[in-house]
Amino acid sequence: MKTMQVTFLLSIVCFLGCTSTHRLRQADYASINKRAVEKHALVTFVDGRKIQVENLRITSDSTYWISTNKIATAQVKEVRFRSAGRRRQWSLDKDTDQTDLYENINKGTRGRNAVLILRDGEELQVRQLWVTSDFTYWIDPQIKQQTSPTYIAVATSQIKEVRFISRGESALQGAGFGFLLGFVVGYAAGEDCPPNAFLCFQREDLALGFGILGGLIGLPIGGWIGQRYVYIIEQEAATGTN
Repeated sequence: MKTMQVTFLLSIVCFLGCTSTHRLRQADYASINKRAVEKHALVTFVDGRKIQVENLRITSDSTYWISTNKIATAQVKEVRFRSAGRRRQWSLDKDTDQTDLYENINKGTRGRNAVLILRDGEELQVRQLWVTSDFTYWIDPQIKQQTSPTYIAVATSQIKEVRFISRGESALQGAGFGFLLGFVVGYAAGEDCPPNAFLCFQREDLALGFGILGGLIGLPIGGWIGQRYVYIIEQEAATGTN
């Protein structure tokens, strides 16, 4: 019985903590689009760049996501944000290749508000900043609900991987598995009580009590861990003759 309990516990932990990985071929993106509705996703490009996007839509030719503001990166002079009580600051030199700098900015400002200073002196409060060699994108932190969003598009051939984290689904899984584990433990710890026993814990009653307790414990644990979904885009190899 103890071996069964340990094995069951390990299977629960693995199920909650493991990542669900899917390999998709071209034109097989329905599962991504269904999961991406009004959710955030982490997109990895074939060149290694990673960005957080909203309302992702992917087709065999193009991949789209929401943005609301865009400006030529050549117009950006400086980016500032605060991290752990310290102010970080980057100056952009439009005369040099600053691909690494852009990646550092995108990584440093992820999940934080930032100040975008343009070359004409204007300062903009931004969030979800994304700087590329051509354009800089962001969302206005004052706008809670985007009323007329603009979609950015890139070739789907540039997308390597898409990740989602579903905390609500994982919370329900945690509650369900916590209940099952508690039920098994409670049933094993209970007794077959004889009639008129003074102090005896009936198996069924103890199993139900432990099951409810396990469900209450598993609910927040499952939500904290989160169920991770990874979609790997397998690009079709180029064909042709020399």
